[in-house]
Amino acid sequence: MQQNELLEAVDLIYAAALDEGASWHDLGDKLMTLMEAQRATLWLADEAGAPGNLLMRRDSYDEEYASRYVLLDPYRASAREVSVEETVRRRGDVRLGHEIIPDASYVKSEFYDDFGRKSSRRYMIGGLIGMSKVIPLGLHRDAASRPFGEGDKRTLSQLLPHLQRGLQMRARLAPTTSSLGAGALDALPIGVIVVDREMRILYNNAEAAALLSDSQSVLSSVQPRPGPVTGASRLFARHPHDNAQLCRLVAAAARGGAGGGMQIHARPGALPGDCATLSALVCPALRHLSSSTQLNTGTSIIHGAATVLTRHLLRPSSPPVRLLTDLFGLTRSEAEVAVALAGGVTAEDVARTRRVSLDTVRSQIRTILRKTGATGLRDFERIIALSSTMHTTGSLYA
Repeated sequence: MQQNELLEAVDLIYAAALDEGASWHDLGDKLMTLMEAQRATLWLADEAGAPGNLLMRRDSYDEEYASRYVLLDPYRASAREVSVEETVRRRGDVRLGHEIIPDASYVKSEFYDDFGRKSSRRYMIGGLIGMSKVIPLGLHRDAASRPFGEGDKRTLSQLLPHLQRGLQMRARLAPTTSSLGAGALDALPIGVIVVDREMRILYNNAEAAALLSDSQSVLSSVQPRPGPVTGASRLFARHPHDNAQLCRLVAAAARGGAGGGMQIHARPGALPGDCATLSALVCPALRHLSSSTQLNTGTSIIHGAATVLTRHLLRPSSPPVRLLTDLFGLTRSEAEVAVALAGGVTAEDVARTRRVSLDTVRSQIRTILRKTGATGLRDFERIIALSSTMHTTGSLYA
């Protein structure tokens, strides 16, 4: 498999997630070509709430599957036994069909005998995606094809984290993608900084510009010394350890990785204790989060670059409680705890302020992570930061 084919698949994931020049069906076609599969399955509700296979155009086999065979599918039955929490722990874990159910048992099952045989479902490879519920992804080959192998597992394991991120963006950013053009970026309450793999700043919005110009900020920019590259400022974190981690995340995202989150601390001695003042998410450089004109037509990713989204922890901009209840199905109590946590306070502080037990708050935190699809508190902070972009002063939720 050529590396550029893998990069094309990653491009399609984000393009489909933002409905930008590609559809989920285009992605399904690409995955089937890449994996030499005859079917791709990812069942989710559409805009009207009706379940459907996101990756393929509906056909007679989908009709049969939805009406009867979904209940007999041994792979889906296995997925139903896995909790969202376990899916988070197994993130990126790709398995072959025989690793889920013994091959001898599968070929003798009612599902395969009555349905799988005729619908190109002899061999399967798949993984689980943890959102508000566990979502199984499957790619299938017919009996005339070779079984999936270890090389296929390595390929799909590289794509699964991007697919998880893309589905999160579909769920949380789709309502606002049309308003996230360059003109709207300066109104965002989060910093948006696009850098290349050498940390040279390609673009920053107004919030980021204010952050970088603040002499007390944990992030800053510096003009390089005279040389071949001129006129470009480089992004850096004032804390040496955090700067090294930030550079690693940017380099990985610029190479096509799914990115990651971190907290950035004040430089040693600047504040009492080990104080984190900024939350940062590093992700691929997406068209809707950049005003750069150096874009790849038809894709959502600027290759060789990364986006750094920043949010102040000590003066956070959190979304209203009602927005969190509507977006993620949180109860009002859970949403209030979520907003407090996004402000950087500890579970102990929340319990003390709300006059409830620490066990109660910890239970609420577990529920919040499950409902938001967050992999942990840092990922949750990213989700809250992105959710903050979905309201502005004077909006329904203001």
